[in-house]
Amino acid sequence: MTERRKRLIEVAFPLEEVSEHSRREKNVRHGHISTLHIWWARRPLAACRAFIYASLVDDPPSEAEREELLKEVADIASWDAVRKPDEVVRPQAKGGSGLTGAQLLERARERILRDNGGKAPRLLDPFAGGGAIPLEALRLGCEVEASDLNPVAVLILKGTVEYPQKYGRPLAEQREKRPDDCAGVDGQVPQYIRDAGGSAQSSFGEGDAVAAYEKNPLAADVRYWGNWMLEKAREELAEFYPADPDGSVPVAYLWSRTVPCPSCGAEMPLIRQYWLARKDKKKVALQPVIDRANKRVDFEVVEGPNVSGDPGEATTSRGDTLCLVCSQTVKAAYVRDAGMQGRMSAIPTAVVLEAKGAGGKRYRADLDIDRQAYQKAVSRLAEMERDHDGDLPLVPDEPMPRHLTGGVITAFGYDTFGKLFNARQMVALTTFARLVREAHAEMEAAGLGDGYAKAVVSYLGLAVDRLADYNSTLARWVSSGEFTAGTFARQALPMVWDYSEVCPMQVTAGAFPGAVEWIALIIGAEAFDAASAIVVQRDARLTSSGFSAVVTDPPYYDAINYADLSDFFYVWAKRSLGGIVTDALALPLTPKREQAVMNVYSSGGGGKDAARKHYVDSMAESFGAMSNSLEADGMVSVVFAHTDPDAWATLIDGLLAANLVPDASWPIDTERGDKVSNLGQARLKTSVWMACRPRKPDAGPAFLGDLREELRENIEGKLLDFWRRGIRGVDFFLSAIGPALSVYGRHTKVLRPDGSEVDVREFLDIVRRESTRVALQQVLQGQDLGVIDEPTRAYVTWVWSYGKAALDAGEAIALCLATGADLDDVSRPHSIAEPAKEKSKKVYRLRSIAGRARNDEHLGQANGAKATPLIDQLQYGAWLWSTNRSADLAKYRAELGEQRWHAVRVLGQAVADCLPDNDEDRRIIHGMLGSGAASGAAPVAAPATSQGRLELDQ
Repeated sequence: MTERRKRLIEVAFPLEEVSEHSRREKNVRHGHISTLHIWWARRPLAACRAFIYASLVDDPPSEAEREELLKEVADIASWDAVRKPDEVVRPQAKGGSGLTGAQLLERARERILRDNGGKAPRLLDPFAGGGAIPLEALRLGCEVEASDLNPVAVLILKGTVEYPQKYGRPLAEQREKRPDDCAGVDGQVPQYIRDAGGSAQSSFGEGDAVAAYEKNPLAADVRYWGNWMLEKAREELAEFYPADPDGSVPVAYLWSRTVPCPSCGAEMPLIRQYWLARKDKKKVALQPVIDRANKRVDFEVVEGPNVSGDPGEATTSRGDTLCLVCSQTVKAAYVRDAGMQGRMSAIPTAVVLEAKGAGGKRYRADLDIDRQAYQKAVSRLAEMERDHDGDLPLVPDEPMPRHLTGGVITAFGYDTFGKLFNARQMVALTTFARLVREAHAEMEAAGLGDGYAKAVVSYLGLAVDRLADYNSTLARWVSSGEFTAGTFARQALPMVWDYSEVCPMQVTAGAFPGAVEWIALIIGAEAFDAASAIVVQRDARLTSSGFSAVVTDPPYYDAINYADLSDFFYVWAKRSLGGIVTDALALPLTPKREQAVMNVYSSGGGGKDAARKHYVDSMAESFGAMSNSLEADGMVSVVFAHTDPDAWATLIDGLLAANLVPDASWPIDTERGDKVSNLGQARLKTSVWMACRPRKPDAGPAFLGDLREELRENIEGKLLDFWRRGIRGVDFFLSAIGPALSVYGRHTKVLRPDGSEVDVREFLDIVRRESTRVALQQVLQGQDLGVIDEPTRAYVTWVWSYGKAALDAGEAIALCLATGADLDDVSRPHSIAEPAKEKSKKVYRLRSIAGRARNDEHLGQANGAKATPLIDQLQYGAWLWSTNRSADLAKYRAELGEQRWHAVRVLGQAVADCLPDNDEDRRIIHGMLGSGAASGAAPVAAPATSQGRLELDQ
């Protein structure tokens, strides 16, 4: 049997450089696929491009050649390699390849062809979603098949990896390669473009409309027909968005929801903050004008020195609301009930204007002209509904999801998608959706081919989706940047108390002109020379065969409910594109039961167990289909990022059931910022990319004891390498899974001495314990504190991994298993942690030193049932210092003895280094360590005993 060739990804990868390029990419806008249409958890193009490249080329025979190839892989991950192809990405003098972007891409395509027998490798992504993986595979010269069950994802995929490469190439090239299926009218520039003349030239991004069309007909047609729709919409909608007498035009209307006060009956504005503009040189805020006699609240706009009080604090916090008329505070439950009873309304608070020819925005209070314009829209909507005779209701009556991780507005009575839009927004969106269909009819009449017309109109439908995103009552005004943020600030549809309504015809963030231009820029950026991908709407459990590689980013357990979220866009896609582009838009809503996510509410009523079983079975069948789709010597690569141990166990179960074993895993740091979310919970910075091979046919079982040293060496060797690369915290622990799994998964079973099987969850416990051992050695900088007690080990691991973030119950259990601690013990009433509820979910939080002292001033010191944990002794000493009890601190130090006090000091330094900079515990621990009572005598060496090595065969 010939030795299987090693790919570069199985030996080496430029982790730091690719991580850096992935983080930088978060700031890229122009020409990036994220601006085509929102899709959740897209992977960075940099990471996809580099990983796919390294997966498709052989590991060179010499170290020198490998180093040169790694430089090329690192440089090709740069955004500059794509957007500035004629410039050197990184000079050799700075450790780079010294090649331009164009040279890098050419060499990559040539090497991939050479290392794959002279033919382009076929690559499959069965969970293609937002299209990052298939796009980069296309760029590298692969033949690509991209599939997804979700019809919204399929529309995005076609707009990303099919239409630009097919119809965005120069018209002459299309005529030569595909004379029967090319852009234009029979491959020629349409007459409407020739008629556009100078008046429309600027909207084509070129000096001449015909030249723009010849260069990229798809982008030109999207701009032309988008402009056609815009002009039609202006004729119909202008009266609802009146300009000011001085010519200033509205770009956004700001609103506040209201409920009636149960005490005085006034309509209470629900406003989270009063700021309109909050910049260093510009301060503008709302100020309530209270008419108590008439029980009415209006608003005025104040600027600069006239801004008083704290505009960051308004009437509503966590749903509790202050009535400005009678000063009564009502609870969140009342506000929620008012919404469910249909008593929640909205009032205008301000208008955002832009003056033609003058920079910057200005603000004014709502006026009679604005109220009259809105009432006209209310009347127009009633007329439109009365006259409507389409197959679908004019206003989307499709039901909203009742549950979403992160919150959903249905708890306030907003139970259909149509209720997410006010009357004027609804008039605008239904008008634009209708105009998409009218534009398609005009295209057909002008002679555009059927396939090409579908491509153009698909982008117009995506532009309407983008308008809906920025023009719902869940869009927010961002005072720090003076713009409207879209509906999906996070992966949820939560209540927004005060919202921003965009004027859809103006050139402003979130409006239709910008939506069309963003899309045209994407078409221009992705119209590179490549065979267009095959895009299929398909369940991942059903794949074709003959692929060189599968690279995919599967759904993460219960992290994102793609189907429920995408229904927001689906209801508009049905109305703009239904019956034109795909039969899938005929479904009432996107497929739910078939999607591979753990969703209790779409599992047929079987509860959490049934939902988990559905996810486990779906993933196992999907991985099995991927494995079966490979040609000989193929590879399946999976991206995964989740903190829940059960999610990892499910993923690994599915991989091993499909006989897929990771040969390599790389934790790519793809996120900006801290590792704690806005909700104060742990958040991953890295995603783990695992390259898997089919398990060898002659594999058999093995005993855990026989694998012990290899497991330790794999875990410790890789983790020390990752440590040197700057990987820390929870990402460090997850990085250990791949190296360990490459040993565990090679065997059909791993057994204890008694013959019982070590299952995946037990295996993950072993990995956590080993990675914790390695981490503690690094955190304590090699200092030996003797046998560290379990609560101390749990605390250090917690703050090093998560800071002060709350942990879900599953994560807390996993951490305690990894450190040998008892969760009940560390969360007892006076211990280091406490259970809590967060959005109906059980979490655990670390108690602060002051919080512990309020309940027990001795912080557990008086408990004689067991030895006092070292962390309790550290925190007690810090508490004595913080309460100015220096004499007690010196006495306590003497009681512990210098040997134990040395351990306290070493632990204190390690803990302080792990805590956030502004944390109070960090401050007082540092204070204690620097105090005279805590320092002084030279430390006595700790005994030579070690923590004790974990016996993997136990």
